[in-house]
Amino acid sequence: MKKTLHFLSVAVFAFLLAACNIQTVEQYEQMEEQERSLESKSTSEQEQQATQEENNTEQNDESSEQKEAESDNEEAELEKKEDAPAQKNDKKQQQVEKQETKTEEKEVAKDTKKPEQQAKKEQPSNKDTAAIRPNSNEQKQNTEKQKVENPKQPPVEKTEPPAEKKRTVTIAIRVDTLLKHWDMLDPALQSEKYVPKNGVILKPTTYELLSEKDTVWDIIQKATKEHKIQMEFQGANENIYKSVYVEGINHLYEFSAGELSGWMYKVNGVYPNYGCSQYVLKDGDVIEWNYTVDLGRDLGHFWDGN
Repeated sequence: MKKTLHFLSVAVFAFLLAACNIQTVEQYEQMEEQERSLESKSTSEQEQQATQEENNTEQNDESSEQKEAESDNEEAELEKKEDAPAQKNDKKQQQVEKQETKTEEKEVAKDTKKPEQQAKKEQPSNKDTAAIRPNSNEQKQNTEKQKVENPKQPPVEKTEPPAEKKRTVTIAIRVDTLLKHWDMLDPALQSEKYVPKNGVILKPTTYELLSEKDTVWDIIQKATKEHKIQMEFQGANENIYKSVYVEGINHLYEFSAGELSGWMYKVNGVYPNYGCSQYVLKDGDVIEWNYTVDLGRDLGHFWDGN
């Protein structure tokens, strides 16, 4: 019994050992397979990495080539942009020239069409001509009648209205009688300053009439102011004659050469019998102021007192 038990225990132990060995061998084989698979994975990973690196290098090369191509394209675009304004200007000029030529052609065509259209409008249709002009003889008669009734009138020439002629008068101031009656003059005035040797204080001077109501008084005022000749007068409201009375010219006054001395005026050789502010002038009148020592008789004028 003991032997059998011992044998059985040995067999069981041997069996267990065998089982352990079997497990260990299987494990070993599994380990080897795992290692092989790991090695294959590592090699495959390395290969993949190598291929990736190659791909990356290729991609980098391609990207560098693309960048170079893009830079070339950018440079070309910049050159195009630089050239674009000039090309645009050229195109614009060409377009403008084309438009101008088109407009000129259109205007020429319009100008050529207008007379044709007008002629077409003026020319009646065949029906109208047939209705209006049945016979050529009647047409000739009508045209002859029109020529007789509406003869050609010569063109009227536009004539500009003539410029208005200026209305003028002349005035002079003289003291010739004082040279003949020098002794009658106040000694304080016996000087060439007041009585020139030629007897002329103002030589004949022309003035324009500015209105239809200019008088002898208006002209003598202008003359004495312009030539700075002294003059003193009495207003129309200061005497019974209701006219301006000239008292003195060039410091020669009434009574400076006797009781009958003073200033008188004449127009066109005639001494009026009314004041200088009442005498309305006309174109071409000749005014002359003269100093008298005998109430005008020494000047050839005889006053009747009226």
